[in-house]
Amino acid sequence: MGTLPTFLSASARPGLPAWFIFIVILLAGCARQPVQLQQPDRASLWGAHRARLAGVQDWQFRGRIAVRLEKDAWSATLYWRETRDTYTLRVIAPLGRGTFELSGTAAGVELRTADNRILRADNPESLLRNKLGWDLPVSGLRWWVRGLPHPGAGPEQLGINEKGLLDDLTQDGWQVEYQEYRPGAEPVLPGRMSLENGSVRVRLVISEWTMAS
Repeated sequence: MGTLPTFLSASARPGLPAWFIFIVILLAGCARQPVQLQQPDRASLWGAHRARLAGVQDWQFRGRIAVRLEKDAWSATLYWRETRDTYTLRVIAPLGRGTFELSGTAAGVELRTADNRILRADNPESLLRNKLGWDLPVSGLRWWVRGLPHPGAGPEQLGINEKGLLDDLTQDGWQVEYQEYRPGAEPVLPGRMSLENGSVRVRLVISEWTMAS
């Protein structure tokens, strides 16, 4: 608790009540104790980060995507643009192989191929699988690419790091790992990630983010 203040002797000054001496000694000792500031835990940091990201409805990015299937593999430049009600992603592959543009709303999705054919379906996964033979989890990626779980999907398993960001995520049969976050961005956004579902592997490197509230 500390030593006795210099203006009080060990036997105390005459005329001072005992309760006054006790309080002075208590305050003198406590003043020497360092103040410990409690740091937010991972769950609190993650909750704040998740709420901040979920509130951003308008965003876009540019990057590279590489997909490896059981009997095929391809890589391409990827542009993704999303607003509150629509999303558009453009995949530009070398020599036009696999180049396409996919647009979606709540009413359905539309795929424009490299030869300007327009194909339509209720959801992007079935459209890409049936028309191009690709397994690409677009509905989940709309959230995973920002470092968030897909709120409309099944149960999730999350790994949160000490900064309150996703390290890994398992959802809808896909295992998602975040290897890198873009420095200096606010809110913090992924820069490199990978996805795996059986024999399907996806690698995504994002070179530029643009977000608006």
